[in-house]
Amino acid sequence: MLDVDEIPEKPNVNTLDSVISGLFGGLAGLAVGHPFVKVRLQSRELASRYKGTWNCFITTIKQEKFVGLYKGMASPAVGVAGVNALVFGSYTSLMQYQQEYDKDSSSSSEQLPPLRHVLFAGMGAGVITSFVTCPMELVKVQLQSQTQVTAIKGPIDCLKNLYTTGGIRYCFKGMLPTTLRELSFGPYFLTYEFICRIMTTSDPNSINNSTYELSGPKIILAGGSAGIVAWCSTYFADVVKTRIQSEPERYKGFIDCIKSSYRNEGWRIFFRGLTPTILRAFPSNAATFAAYTWTMKLCQSSQLTAVKQQHNKNDAILL
Repeated sequence: MLDVDEIPEKPNVNTLDSVISGLFGGLAGLAVGHPFVKVRLQSRELASRYKGTWNCFITTIKQEKFVGLYKGMASPAVGVAGVNALVFGSYTSLMQYQQEYDKDSSSSSEQLPPLRHVLFAGMGAGVITSFVTCPMELVKVQLQSQTQVTAIKGPIDCLKNLYTTGGIRYCFKGMLPTTLRELSFGPYFLTYEFICRIMTTSDPNSINNSTYELSGPKIILAGGSAGIVAWCSTYFADVVKTRIQSEPERYKGFIDCIKSSYRNEGWRIFFRGLTPTILRAFPSNAATFAAYTWTMKLCQSSQLTAVKQQHNKNDAILL
């Protein structure tokens, strides 16, 4: 029989809950941030077609209406949600692994994990998800870069064409810069956790325990800030990835793309599109963490209800 004080006030985060919450978080972030993706003008073809970010935005709306800003979203709509679920699930698993086997970790389950755990778990989650992200991003970039003459019918057709062209390896064009970019999940989770801890230090009950909760505005601030830091940390890799994936035959690899881009367009090319990316990063990742937190609370609420029901059932049996 469980004593009343043995019923947890807040169930521990488990991998399944994190996966489910990450799924909804990914959908929310995609819905908010996808229109900003095309106007970054990272690919050489898009950069030559438009005069700048604002021109790309206006021209796209005039020619294709507002729905044109969501071109190429069909692939990430499924993929991003799945990838986000994989990111948060992997992150949670790696955090649990470190807490279990790190000799320096606290023996108390209520102690907050060291920030180094957060950084390493985020980077590890990024490496794991890069194997899924790379082909998904390749399809997205190909669809966004195509002209009206191009006969690519959709994500599946695009993937078939890529496979026909160069086999399975061709579907992973840009794998190295994709992996480097996904390492940004380390700074991503680190920034979010750091800001959360700062904003809870004023509450004595929230210090050094894992049950602190933040209000909606604080989650938005922490999530949005985490997105900005993450993108700034590895943005150059995203530019190189986009260039390689938009023109797979043009570059021999990661280093060749860097050298060629620098030689032809200078160092500023590696920061092209950073402004709209930052503008997108805050609302997109704020929405991601808000949806993630909301879904996680629902999952944990159901867990708590189940524990209490079992407790009441045990009491009834004893009576």
